[in-house]
Amino acid sequence: MTYIFGLSYGTLKVKKTEFLKRHDFEEMLRMTSPSDFLSYLGGHGYESDISSNSTHYSGFDLVEASNNFHLARMNRTAISVTPREGRDVVAAYLTKWDIQNIKTILVSKNLNLKVEETEMYLISESNVPLGIFAGLLSYSDYKNLLGMVRVEDIITYLLRYGYGKALLSYLEDYRKSSDLTSLLLSLDLYYYGMMKDKFRFYSGTEGPIYRFIRGNIDIKNIMTILKFKEFAGDEEVKNYLLPGGTFSEQHLEELVKSSSVEEVIQKLKWFADLSKGLDFYKKRGSLAGIEGGLNRGLYREFIEILDMSALSINNVLAYVLRAEAEWMDVRNIALGRYYNIDEETIRMISMNMG
Repeated sequence: MTYIFGLSYGTLKVKKTEFLKRHDFEEMLRMTSPSDFLSYLGGHGYESDISSNSTHYSGFDLVEASNNFHLARMNRTAISVTPREGRDVVAAYLTKWDIQNIKTILVSKNLNLKVEETEMYLISESNVPLGIFAGLLSYSDYKNLLGMVRVEDIITYLLRYGYGKALLSYLEDYRKSSDLTSLLLSLDLYYYGMMKDKFRFYSGTEGPIYRFIRGNIDIKNIMTILKFKEFAGDEEVKNYLLPGGTFSEQHLEELVKSSSVEEVIQKLKWFADLSKGLDFYKKRGSLAGIEGGLNRGLYREFIEILDMSALSINNVLAYVLRAEAEWMDVRNIALGRYYNIDEETIRMISMNMG
């Protein structure tokens, strides 16, 4: 088994040299026009992704679509070099993009957006069946979902997959309020529940991945509490917390009882140094720096741990996490320029520069 994973690790070790470096992101921060981004990315591994999308999109839409296409291609590379013994588990992790795509489609339908306004945000490759490497849904499934008008029709279509059953349990809540929050939560509950089961019982060498998944749950719960604290009050926050993180129920209860964002951060000193994000919040009134700090810390910690692990699917997941971090930064910098967001904010939410 070690020999088999050694072959895939050797392939990914070479591929790892193709990731953008910190100086690339610094360079992109100085760019202002979509043509600048497209020219730079085209010379740094994105040329085929841009070419594949250039007939349908232009400007910053083309940057967005090409970046999403590039991530899907990187994911396909990861699963293609994973030995059969680990492919199931890596593919299960990559269903997170099915989840993200379904969320994107649900939100777009709720906002009555056009198909072309939604399609560029999907993490997919045209005419490539994502079921091979990133979940259960194929490209034709996404096309079918995009063509549906009602949220109920999307859920009915997805009943053939685990996603639909998860959504169905919250459909009545949506019908009463037209609020998608519960539906989106149901997808997270499905994904993290499935992931914990997959990795807990795989082969015993994937402890770091299991801890990474639990860390993601912690971050989602922290941000949910902070957002309720800032915008919505505490009345229903417990209904939106995900089980399975490292925080005990009592610890989450303590965070919920906090009187302010500052008090929540004070109680999290043992968990993460969020002082920069808190300073940014005090100055700007934005939680983006806190969320960026949490995500950056988690990804950096586990990319290093997974990379240093004995040869196994851990090394494949390290590659996948690097690809995700790059996708996030390219997206944040490009969107930041499109919406004229200041450089400090972009740095606060970046994975490779903060």
